[in-house]
Amino acid sequence: MSFLPEHIESRLRDEIGRRGMVLLELKRRGERGSTVMEVIVDAEAGVTLDELADLSRWTSALLDEAEEALPGRYKLEVSSAGLDRPLEYIWQYRKNIGRLLKLTFEDEKAGRTTELFRLVAVEDGSLVVEPGNTRGRRAPESAIIPLDRVTRAVVEPQF
Repeated sequence: MSFLPEHIESRLRDEIGRRGMVLLELKRRGERGSTVMEVIVDAEAGVTLDELADLSRWTSALLDEAEEALPGRYKLEVSSAGLDRPLEYIWQYRKNIGRLLKLTFEDEKAGRTTELFRLVAVEDGSLVVEPGNTRGRRAPESAIIPLDRVTRAVVEPQF
C-alpha cells in the first residue's frame, strides 16, 4: 500500500488504531517538488476536526523523524473519508443508518443494478433498505440486500 518505509507505516497504523480510528488509505500524489502525502482515516463514531488536527501534528513529527527516508519536499494532508468515498467496512454501514446510499449490487433478477436507498438497518450480514428519494422515477422496493452482493455503496448527500 505504501511508499513509506515499513517501520514508519507500522508506527502510523499503530497510532491511528490507538486513537480508535482506521487507516483507509495512505497515498502520495503529485510531482517532485509538489508532492502531497494523504492520510485518510475514519472511525465508527466519526472523526472530529480536533482529532484530525492532533493526528496531523503527530504524523508530521513522525515524518520529520524519518526525513532521510522521504526524499524531496511534500505537503501532508490528514483527513476523514469524504461522502464520495465508497463504504468498505460493516461499521461504516452501521454509522450511516438513516442516510441515503447509492448502492450498486447484484440483483438475482436484474443483474448488476444501481439504485438509491435509505439504509434502515444492518442485520446478519445484510442491508435493510427502503426506497430513496426518486424525484418522480419509479421507486425501487424495500429490500434486504446481502452485503456480499454489494459491489459499491456511497453515501448520497441530502440538502
